[in-house]
Amino acid sequence: MANVASDTSPERGESGSYLKEVWSELRKTVWPTWPELRQMTGVVIVTVVLMAAFLGLVDFGLTAALAPLYTTTSTPAATPTPTAVVTPTPSVSPVPSATPSAAASATP
Repeated sequence: MANVASDTSPERGESGSYLKEVWSELRKTVWPTWPELRQMTGVVIVTVVLMAAFLGLVDFGLTAALAPLYTTTSTPAATPTPTAVVTPTPSVSPVPSATPSAAASATP
């Protein structure tokens, strides 16, 4: 509905007319000079640094102010020290080995 007065819509216009209009509008743009660009860039950098410092100070202050709410000042109860659990080792009884001579004399 933007082109109601001129009755030219992008759908019915010539091919490439949209790009011609964009180029025409870009030619009307007033671009900053190099000194203006450097000055505006400096303003942006200084603003960002000041805002970062301000937010850092606010964060530090809130952290210091709210830290007592999240930490306990009482000493924790004495926890028992773990004792070593001794597990008995299984005693291994020697198994009598069958010697060939004993096995031969046992048979009739």
